[in-house]
Formats: sequence, structure tokens, C-alpha cells
Amino acid sequence: MNTSDIYIIKITPYRESSNLYDAIAKDYGNITLIHKGIKTNKKSNPLELFISYKVNWSGKGDIKFLRESEINEKTNFSQTHNIIGMYYNELMYYLTKNDYQIDKLYEHYNMSLKHLTKSKHFLIDLNNYEIGLLILTGHYIVFDNDIDNEIIDKNKKYIYKIDQGPKISLNSKETYSGETFLALSGHLHYDKQSLRESRVLMKRLIDYYIQPKKIKTREILKYISL
Repeated sequence: MNTSDIYIIKITPYRESSNLYDAIAKDYGNITLIHKGIKTNKKSNPLELFISYKVNWSGKGDIKFLRESEINEKTNFSQTHNIIGMYYNELMYYLTKNDYQIDKLYEHYNMSLKHLTKSKHFLIDLNNYEIGLLILTGHYIVFDNDIDNEIIDKNKKYIYKIDQGPKISLNSKETYSGETFLALSGHLHYDKQSLRESRVLMKRLIDYYIQPKKIKTREILKYISL
């Protein structure tokens, strides 16, 4: 029997009476749980998104058997928070593998949800979540030095070479300011331009690392005020 704190990131109906939960488990990473008979059990409730649970499970296969659960903490989400959280979940699902341990994955997700409820800068929250998740899942992300290991100059223009880093550019149309990279790395505060450029770059990176998959919730984000 295993015990861990978890967050559910995806719920899938399974047969007539059960649910499958893709979850992020503290000290384990991404796991899949089956909640057998939950739709016919009047004494128990299905697990929900954005709630921290302490659960027990058993089994050694790809799908574990959920035995017991209790709520640790509920997240107080508005409708906007909920949509952003759904994006967080979808991205987490695409970037992690079932039954593959990743240190600090639960902590990053937990911290990101809590920051989201208190923040007024949702686009910055998106950047921080995406960057942290890409790094935790083994992708090479660097913003404070260029590919020649020179410190980023806020007054220069750069392109971004995926899996290598920023590179000074004088001619390319698709450039980003040094200020944008310094904001992404936490060395400068965002202004309107650096925030706009950062979202263009992060979308490009996310699309590259999850290809050929497409993020459905990104379309919903277009219709809410961030």
C-alpha cells in the first residue's frame, strides 16, 4: 500500500461505474488511479480537480487501485482561475509520463495553484508555470545567458534557438528584446513589450515540446481577460 498527497489533472469515465484519474503524486510523479464503482457508491464521492488529497493506493501495474482518500485542501478558484488551471492540467498531462518519478513536480503544481489564487498578473503566472514545468520534465531552458555564454544585454535583440538558448541577431524578423529574456529569468520586471514577447516565445516552446499534440484549453484562454 502506498500513501501520498495528490492532485488530479484529468478525469476519464471508465466503463459504467468507475473513473480513471491521471494524477500528480508527491514523491512519485505522474500516476494513474482507478476509482472502482464510484458512480454507484452512494457513500463515497468522486475525486475532483484542484483539490489536494491524501490517498492510499495499491497495485504495481500502470494503473493503481485507489483505496482511500481524504481532502487536504481545497483551492478557492474563480471561473478565470478554473480555465487557467485547466490549461495547467492539460500541459502537465502532455509533458509527463505515467508512472515516471519526477522530483518536485507536485510541489511546483501546488505552488502554482496557490500563486494563481492571489495573483493579478495571470500572464506572468503562465510563464512561471510553463518554465518550471519544462525544466522539471528535462528540457533545456535558459534565458539569462546567450549560446556563447555571454550575459544577456537588455539593449540587444536576440533570436531563440530551441535546446540552445538566445542568440544575438541583427537581421531576423522574429527577434526578442534582451529585456524579455531578463524578465523571463527573473532579473527584470516585465513591461508591456516584454510580457507580450514572452508569451509569443513561450507558446512557441510549448508547441515544440508537445508536438504533435495541440492544447485545447488555449483556445478558451483567448476569450478571457488576463
